[in-house]
Amino acid sequence: MVQQNCILLGAPLDSGKRRLGCLMGPDAYRTAGLVRALTDLGHTVTDRGNVAPAPYTPGEHPKLHALEETVAWTQSLAAAAEAALKDGTPIFMGGDHALASGTVLGAMRHAQTLGRPLFVLWLDAHSDFHTPESTDSGNLHGTPLGYVTGREGFGAFPELPYALPHDNIAIIGLRSVDA
Repeated sequence: MVQQNCILLGAPLDSGKRRLGCLMGPDAYRTAGLVRALTDLGHTVTDRGNVAPAPYTPGEHPKLHALEETVAWTQSLAAAAEAALKDGTPIFMGGDHALASGTVLGAMRHAQTLGRPLFVLWLDAHSDFHTPESTDSGNLHGTPLGYVTGREGFGAFPELPYALPHDNIAIIGLRSVDA
């Protein structure tokens, strides 16, 4: 095993859906002993604490849940991912998979800077390929792959450096796909 410099970043994002609780994810990973588990494997670990969302003003939408907050998290997490990738292997601790919009965006920016392609391994039972228009629930946690692949309707989100090619994504565990 190659020793890694693991950089832990908490992402207490809880805006991608209406049911609350994901903001406790970073503390749960820390309490469960993630640092010790990684160091026992021979890795170095730096915990950079929790990321906070960029400033935002909440809005009201007839369909979407917490759009402005999720966009603010996307901005902050992209910057944190891009910075951490310069120093090692970032591990984002959260629970709400809306955080992937920002973490993958940051990885895309980093890969582009290096002139390398980005490949994404998506471990999920769902494809998360919705757009803000196609989500029936209004929850944005089902949209990260739709966003990073350049689907239409993400005008409020940060601009992508490029659309992540579908051939660069492998989804494992997929069992539930909407029409």
